[in-house]
This record gives sequence, C-alpha cells and structure tokens, in this order.
Amino acid sequence: MAAVLAAPSLYAFTGGEPPTVDGLRDRYATQVERSADDDEAWRNWVVREGGEAGDGPAVGYVQATVTGDTADVAWVIGEPWQGRGYASEAAQAMVGWLGTHGVRTVTAHIRPDHEASAAVADRVGLRPTLTVEDGERLWRTHLDPRLPSPLQRRRNLGRLNILGGLGLIGFAVFEIVMARNGALPGGPDQWVRDTILIGAGIALIVAGLVKRRQDRPG
Repeated sequence: MAAVLAAPSLYAFTGGEPPTVDGLRDRYATQVERSADDDEAWRNWVVREGGEAGDGPAVGYVQATVTGDTADVAWVIGEPWQGRGYASEAAQAMVGWLGTHGVRTVTAHIRPDHEASAAVADRVGLRPTLTVEDGERLWRTHLDPRLPSPLQRRRNLGRLNILGGLGLIGFAVFEIVMARNGALPGGPDQWVRDTILIGAGIALIVAGLVKRRQDRPG
C-alpha cells in the first residue's frame, strides 16, 4: 500500500504526505482496533483489482468513521488507477454495506474544487449541503433499508431505458410490417411517426447501456 499511496498529488486536496511502510503499519494496527471512544468505530477496506474475486493488486482504500447511525466516509485511489471507476464502485459497495449494518446517514467532506471526488460522491448518492467545515463542503445522504441503493436505482433505470427502447422499436417495426401487408393504411405520416419512434428507441437503449457501463470499473 505504501507504493499505491506514494504519489504526492494524492494529498493536494487533503494535505499530508505519502506514508512510509512503518507509518502505514502503525496506522493499520490502530485501525484494527476500535477507537478509544466506544461510540465510534473505524471501518476500512482495501480496494483491489480483480472484479468479484478481488484477488488482484491493491489500488487504494475506502474508509468510514461510524458514530451511532452516522458514517463519515472517504476514498483514495492510487494515481495510476484513477479514472477507471474504482473509487465509485468501492464507495458504492461501502455505502451499501453500511446501510445493512445500521447506518442511516452518510456524510463526506470534500474540497469544493475537488471535482473528481465530488463526482464519486454524487454517484454514491450524496448531495452537497451549504455547510463548509475547514474549507471542505459537507455532502450528505440518508439511507432507508426499505429502498434500493443509488447503484440499484441507476441499474434499474438503465434496464427500464433499454426495455422501453426495445418496446418503441418493436412497435414501430410492427406498424411497418402491418402497413406493408395492407392491414394499416400506411402513408407518409406513419413513416415519419415510425422513424421518430425508432430514433427514440435507439436513444433510450444507448442511454441505458451508458448507465450500465458507468457502474462498472474501466
């Protein structure tokens, strides 16, 4: 992990400097235990390549400081692996896990000019508030275990887009076939309408596929 966190650019927004191996060893030993405050727990996960197996090399980490039913979260991905969707995927998995373990409010503190981290927060379902603490904007979301997670909602929307697009195209093709067989009057108006339906269907399918692709690591 020391090599993963070695790039100075990782600390441009948060401050600090790349950790040493000994420093990381001490930090992880502390994180394994609960903090001195019995009402606070530290949750930390190493992010690895390798898809579902998760047996590839480490690329970063996500963490949550849990106090009661509130968790403050953060994520760091090593510079060579940024831009591949790892932060979003790991943060979504973390928030999902927190929601099934009693957390009802998730927050994050992000510098207003840190666009990449803000994009991750948005994908996780957090929304910016008007609160700024030590130069960082507070992002927040409330979890309801009865409702689908933001990731599940996006996947469901993508699926609905694809099904809706296929439905529009299918209906247009049905009308075209019926017109050719003489079962419908046809004419210019129908051809224009069917062309619009096919175009709208293709647009919905593309939008659905884009949503599904965005929820996968690059």
